Amino acid sequence: MDPTLVAEVSRLHEAAWRDPAQWKLALGRAERLLREHLEAEPDCIDALTSLGAVLSDTGRHLEALAELRRAEGLGSTDANTYHNLAVAMMNTSERGKARGYFEKAARRQAGAGTLQAYFDPHGH
Repeated sequence: MDPTLVAEVSRLHEAAWRDPAQWKLALGRAERLLREHLEAEPDCIDALTSLGAVLSDTGRHLEALAELRRAEGLGSTDANTYHNLAVAMMNTSERGKARGYFEKAARRQAGAGTLQAYFDPHGH
């Protein structure tokens, strides 16, 4: 992804966490930017991984799974792809598979251009 797009999506993601009043607006804008990028580059692993984080952070875990599985199927080696898959799985009927994906994430390096979905292990 273009560094300018990465910076803007990251800024929006951070703004959502910093100011709850901006949550819906900031994450909605981040989602739109990522989807627009994916229209031009549908196989962009970084965009799919970050979109999965945004979707999980907004509680849309089944949608997140679909996007993240695409990234995995395209051969992602990004730790955030696997972390985000695990987060989405923890919040769906695939919870039993999540541990293996958290372990895969721990063995990989996070990409500089991807987002990580929020996960509170004590909340589950």
